[in-house]
Amino acid sequence: MKWLLRKRYTLTSCLIMALLALVQFSSPAYAQATDPPCLHGMRIVGEQNIYLSHMGLFNSSCHDYQGIFEVAFEGANNPQSKYLNAQKSNSNQNEFTLEPTENFILPDLASGKITSFKARLHPGQYERKTGDIREREVLDKNVTVKVKRVLYFHQFKPGAKQPTFSEYLLFGSGTNEQLAAHLITAPPDFDQIVSLKTTLPLTNTELAKAVRLVLPNRPTPDAKENLRLVFKPGEKPAVRVNGKDPNQIIEAGQQYFLETEDYRK
Repeated sequence: MKWLLRKRYTLTSCLIMALLALVQFSSPAYAQATDPPCLHGMRIVGEQNIYLSHMGLFNSSCHDYQGIFEVAFEGANNPQSKYLNAQKSNSNQNEFTLEPTENFILPDLASGKITSFKARLHPGQYERKTGDIREREVLDKNVTVKVKRVLYFHQFKPGAKQPTFSEYLLFGSGTNEQLAAHLITAPPDFDQIVSLKTTLPLTNTELAKAVRLVLPNRPTPDAKENLRLVFKPGEKPAVRVNGKDPNQIIEAGQQYFLETEDYRK
């Protein structure tokens, strides 16, 4: 009897260990058990390379992330060239958005579990267009989006506090094209991406992940007034790369978009 009990105990222990190992090795780094598959709208920026910025929401079981990805567009109608030409051709139309045509779990995209998805490309913010206008304003209806690298990915935390000083995330390609995205922390907040007119002396290796820029002369004000932190084209603030001295001066170029409505609460 004792031998039988020991055998059952050993088998049970082995089964538990096997199940734990299966969970450990089958779960991606960013997996969230409560995340359902959703349609994840993105903004498109860049004039040399193509980057996507996830259109997030606070207090959402699906969209509570800030994510920046470098991607390539593939399709029969050469959507990559379509976007790049459209972005460069009209200085008054800087905002382009991507509308996925299939559901997926965003952390799976960030972890590399999935590396591509189907989408449509739109000039302007596609979610705020309706009816025939939305159908007319489509840059390409059948695009395969392939993720080249994840530059930044972070889940919003309930109760998070704004940083002491304004912060942006720098990404791009060496000194050829650098972009800065506002770090989104807690409501009310805003999402913004601007290009830099004067780039920082950083290599592609250093920019493989978004570089944190702290603006030491721009303290975070009362949350109701946080739009005072917005980068304005032509502005030349001092920044600290990864929060470290010395201060360096950059100049803001064109603004791709400024989103406040989705981050009010």
